[in-house]
Amino acid sequence: MITQQDTPVVRERGTGAATLVSRIEEFARTAPRSPAVRHGARELTYGELNQQANQLAHELSVLGVRRGDMVAMYLGRSIEWVVGMLGCLKAGGVCMPLDPSVPVERFNRAIAAGRPTAVVAAAHCPNPAEVPPVPVGVPVAPCPGGGNPTPPVPGGLPVVAIDAGVPAREHLPDPAPAARRDELAYAMFTSGSTGAAKIVLAQHSWLALSAARSATINGTTAADRGSWLGAAGAGIAIHEVGGLLWQGAQIVIGEHDVIASPPALRDWLLRERITLSFVITPVGEVLQHLPWPENCDLRLLTLGGDRLNRWGPAGLPFEVAVSYGSLEAFQIANSVHPWPLRCTPSTATAADRDSAPPVGRPIDGVTVHLLEEDGLTPVGDGIGEVWIDSDCLSLGYLGDPAQTADRFRPNPFGTPGSRIYRSGDAGRFRPDGILEHHGRIDDIVKIRGHRVELGDVDWVLGRHPDVRQVAVVPTMDGDQRRLVACFVGERDVAPLELRNYAIERLPDWMVPVAYVQLDELPLNTSNKIDRRRLPPADWARGRPARAWRAPAPGAETRLAALFADLLHVDRVGADDHFLELGGDSLLLARLQGHIEQDLGARIEMNDLVSDPTVAGLARLVPSGAAAGGGAAATPSLPPITPRRR
Repeated sequence: MITQQDTPVVRERGTGAATLVSRIEEFARTAPRSPAVRHGARELTYGELNQQANQLAHELSVLGVRRGDMVAMYLGRSIEWVVGMLGCLKAGGVCMPLDPSVPVERFNRAIAAGRPTAVVAAAHCPNPAEVPPVPVGVPVAPCPGGGNPTPPVPGGLPVVAIDAGVPAREHLPDPAPAARRDELAYAMFTSGSTGAAKIVLAQHSWLALSAARSATINGTTAADRGSWLGAAGAGIAIHEVGGLLWQGAQIVIGEHDVIASPPALRDWLLRERITLSFVITPVGEVLQHLPWPENCDLRLLTLGGDRLNRWGPAGLPFEVAVSYGSLEAFQIANSVHPWPLRCTPSTATAADRDSAPPVGRPIDGVTVHLLEEDGLTPVGDGIGEVWIDSDCLSLGYLGDPAQTADRFRPNPFGTPGSRIYRSGDAGRFRPDGILEHHGRIDDIVKIRGHRVELGDVDWVLGRHPDVRQVAVVPTMDGDQRRLVACFVGERDVAPLELRNYAIERLPDWMVPVAYVQLDELPLNTSNKIDRRRLPPADWARGRPARAWRAPAPGAETRLAALFADLLHVDRVGADDHFLELGGDSLLLARLQGHIEQDLGARIEMNDLVSDPTVAGLARLVPSGAAAGGGAAATPSLPPITPRRR
């Protein structure tokens, strides 16, 4: 197990006037032969990276790109992306990354909203397994071996095609004047957690502070080999790339087929001698439970992008950190900050493991407020919405002043003129100051009048030894709001098994009505679980059911029909259990009334609860009542006798 001495903390240094661009230019002068970025067999040193970026900056300037102009980067995860990002910033442009894997409609919306002055694209055909075919409207050079170039971008935007495999044609000086920290650097098109498309604006100061703090928390040095595995068009690319470049470390880019398989990713991390790696939570949750060699170069695996529901084993040969942040505020909290007080699988106590892994303490420069719905009142010890006071806040959303005003409010706890960001997340502080992430505020729903946090149900089901990933979502079941658990298993897990596991650990209103096993959970463009695509349309197949036995004629058949009607189930067997099929105490009371009305039999609630199966209840129905066509005759009431005075 690594120690604090193995992972030195690097303090922020020289960030006063520095930008990410000036840091890379410094490394190009002082360590030009140091490896900067590698993808497969291709590699650039810091000197080569800086020269290629200078050449691109010159070409963009010739095309008319001026300070503050938007430049669209139509590039997948590649060396060209790093060159393109740096060249755009050197030219004074505002970099807008657009991943070629996104749908055409999303690309067109970004172009229309950002109105870029130019587009940077790759001069070679990308790996088709990594980046799907380029959508119509973006011109690139023909692929080797044939293929037609795509038509020009609507509106005649100029396109610069770059190939990092071709050395810079000439030695060009670093462009001047250098970008200032208060100038715009990024316009990131993102769907965010709610799915509403927006373009987030960030300054050079944001890039510098976020990169420096990422390097500090990770203990990054120039000797590190860090992976880049995230989507090129997502904000996480800035997190992965920026923190490594800030310290002069090497970026190693992973292929798509590696990222798609946790075992293959583990083997790649070992083979490439990666020391630092950031992975999205759904992948990392699986990765940390794979077997690892006792000695490996990896020293820190950071998980982020979604709530983590399972602790990793205590004996891993590297630390596992949970990072919590957003594109609007970069990194907010981290479980290895500060290092001596870290809360990770290697340090977690038995009490820690009784709840989901927390996201750690707020990092330097960040204050987290947990507030009531009014955005002003602290919640005390309970769960509240997470509001962020940070010097890494973005400027807001391009062309959307209403959404900017809603999410970025005047800071009631800060200095006049300061802002606070409304994250839309739910959180709670532990007594020791560690922040717990309780999912989205939107993920807190009412079930039968009870407040249910979906993340709490996720966490309980995620502790089942054969559940690899789980996402619990609400859905309407007739006129009732119900919970459905969608999960990926290590083996085929019967819905009844999971339901029995849940009922032992959750109150009945938090127990899902169905358990749908999937090959994988759907992800959105930010590589988070896309709960909007859950549950699948056929979720009812996940209702727990016992081995089928046809109901006998008479009471069993009529009771099965009542079960099916109340629970919205197509088929009910003689041995099926009312509660296991999704019934609850309220529906059980309705069943009691229907049995009395339709079968003419009064069954007491204690008897209903003791054996609520079709066959069990049928034994309590008198044979005459079951054979009748309706309710039994109601016994006559005693006559009303006037009271004598």
